[in-house]
Amino acid sequence: MGVGKTTFARALLAGLGLEQPPEGSPTFAIAHEYDTPQGPVVHMDFYRLKSEIEIDEAGIPSYFWERDLIAITEWLSSWPNFEREVLKSGRIFRVTLTHSKDETDSRTQGLRDLLISRE
Repeated sequence: MGVGKTTFARALLAGLGLEQPPEGSPTFAIAHEYDTPQGPVVHMDFYRLKSEIEIDEAGIPSYFWERDLIAITEWLSSWPNFEREVLKSGRIFRVTLTHSKDETDSRTQGLRDLLISRE
């Protein structure tokens, strides 16, 4: 927690041209959907889900197998069976965020560098 997952998602959405402020972490809503000039994006948080049945009930599989979009996930690794199925698709970029031992907050600068290199 607190490593910059939502900060990363917001920066990615901005880099994709989202002109509205993105919502916060989807911890309670499970998923937030956005339309960007680059196409639809869904930001999902698996943290509060208690079973793989809830993944199905929330309609999450449709984001991965029935729709053409960019999916940003938080805590997907909490559900290794589902994660394995997602990873089999081969259309995945995995970003792992960890705490830095450096006292400064380098997350924002790193995200700025990512977005600048995209242009």
